[in-house]
Amino acid sequence: MHLNRRQLLRAAGSTALVVAASGALSACGSGAGGSDPGTLTFSVWGSDNEMAAFNAVARAFEKQNAGTKVKVEQLPYEQMRSTLDARLQSGQGPDLFRVTYNDIGIYSAQGVLQDLGPTIGKDKADFIDALWAGVQYQGKPYGVPHHTDTSAVLYNKQHFARIGIKDVPTTLAEAWTWEEFFEIAQRLKASTGHASLGVNWQMGGAYRWFNWLWQSGGRALAPDGRSPAIESPEARRALAFTKSFYDAGLMPKNMLLKTNNSPDLVFPTGKISMAFTGDFLLPDLATRATGIEYGATFLPRGADGHAADLGGNAVAVTTQSRNPEAAARFAAFLAEPEQMRLFCEKTTVLPARKQLAGERLAYAVQPALMPVFQEQATAIPADLAKFVTLPGFAGVNDALVQQLEAHFAGGQGADRTLSALSAALKKALDV
Repeated sequence: MHLNRRQLLRAAGSTALVVAASGALSACGSGAGGSDPGTLTFSVWGSDNEMAAFNAVARAFEKQNAGTKVKVEQLPYEQMRSTLDARLQSGQGPDLFRVTYNDIGIYSAQGVLQDLGPTIGKDKADFIDALWAGVQYQGKPYGVPHHTDTSAVLYNKQHFARIGIKDVPTTLAEAWTWEEFFEIAQRLKASTGHASLGVNWQMGGAYRWFNWLWQSGGRALAPDGRSPAIESPEARRALAFTKSFYDAGLMPKNMLLKTNNSPDLVFPTGKISMAFTGDFLLPDLATRATGIEYGATFLPRGADGHAADLGGNAVAVTTQSRNPEAAARFAAFLAEPEQMRLFCEKTTVLPARKQLAGERLAYAVQPALMPVFQEQATAIPADLAKFVTLPGFAGVNDALVQQLEAHFAGGQGADRTLSALSAALKKALDV
């Protein structure tokens, strides 16, 4: 039985921070599983809606490219990496595959992806800067940005009405400051008698803590990108503020980092008033949160302004493709405005192209909430996207889980926490 999209992405984070198979992958061999060179194999995971959208785009490509067929191969998400890595190691990789932005750096560094600069490079200015940065490795694009997702804040309208909040920020510029957000969370706790918020930084989603670091004006790496810079006053401020969620009882103690008890599971019960949630979870919430009326607003902004987390996926072409030119054309076709619009509207994810990001798309699910997520995605910093797509970033995420848990609940001091994270960053830079 395949896990559904909520189970998969809640557990692993929408960027799915799992290390690919260790060791260099073979870039030689017949490729594409020995398939007919006139047939492209496109390996993906996906929900029913995503599979329908992928197949619709594949049929449209076939109509425009006589003699070329596209086989959309669905793999269980939990087996995607092991299956893909085994095929690549044996020289039988697919022509193309769906890949998270976090994982693309791993494959790029192992030399199994095609440089797509000749095919898509001319369009680089059309893609959201953070997403274009996310597919880069050593100055070249090894994937095509297909879509993104990000987090915003869902809020219980009834709980807000109890404390007299009738208006919430409706534009990114109006987003609450850290101080305003904290004060509202305190009032909600006093009114309801229980924790008032949940942040989605559990397990594979731990990297979302970096939003707070960027908002505070801090950075994980020095400007040259070659050395850690996390032992800073800004990082200490971000640590202190996020720890205060637990210290003040605003966030449940059973919603720490080493748990799968994520906000989207608790919010429908009414036991928290605000939930940091990715747009990809809205279809599931539409069926589970039927007993409450809720809206969406923006992530709070810190002293340095806005920052949002990078989610979503790109499309990569392998060096083992038997028809690399056609594979590259199909990757580019997937990201054309018409095809991207179709995919996003049917699957409740966000477009990677700037022109679509500014449009009000006809989303099939939760259309009233999606504009908030669309605007929030414009606050994904390009340097944050580049950082979380480092080949060794999975180790950083693992360290975040351990060190933030120790700091938030285990009494570990800020200096020791940041020192340990700095050491993890050094390792990541060496990968």
